[in-house]
Amino acid sequence: MIPSDRPRSIGPDDVVLFLDFDGVLHPDAAFRTQRGIELRAPGALMMHADILQNILQDFPSVKISLSTSWVRILGYQKARAAMPAGLQERTVSATWHSRMRHTAREGYDLFTRYEQICGAVTRAGITRWIALDDDPDFSWAINDSRLVRCDSLQGLASLSTQEELRAKLAKLFY
Repeated sequence: MIPSDRPRSIGPDDVVLFLDFDGVLHPDAAFRTQRGIELRAPGALMMHADILQNILQDFPSVKISLSTSWVRILGYQKARAAMPAGLQERTVSATWHSRMRHTAREGYDLFTRYEQICGAVTRAGITRWIALDDDPDFSWAINDSRLVRCDSLQGLASLSTQEELRAKLAKLFY
């Protein structure tokens, strides 16, 4: 059982994985419909979540911050609840939240995912972090190697992406 559905804070000493859903945990073909979020590609929503859960077993202190648009669309609790329990337990925050100042919420969608994550990093004072995202080449800072970029159709099913994620996580601890 998960102790709390409320976002917990992250701090400067935490190791954080910023996690996108679409293009990472399933193909980037998820759409909100009257019946909820539906995947319009072969497979299932969260089909690669177990891969992430298995990788993170080697890094028990890594915390997750959701950097997915699901939080803005569904709310933090519902977005978090879409993941398996093991990932839910690690999830402590999101880059977007309903308590943001009104002006911050209005401009949020104008920022790239990189800028959204950097804002969360700055607010929390985080120094050790990486992002797992299918973010396009043009929106991530070229000189910042903290992105593990997924192919938007394969997501974490790609063995090379899994290896890159493991290597970058390991670097955060040395």
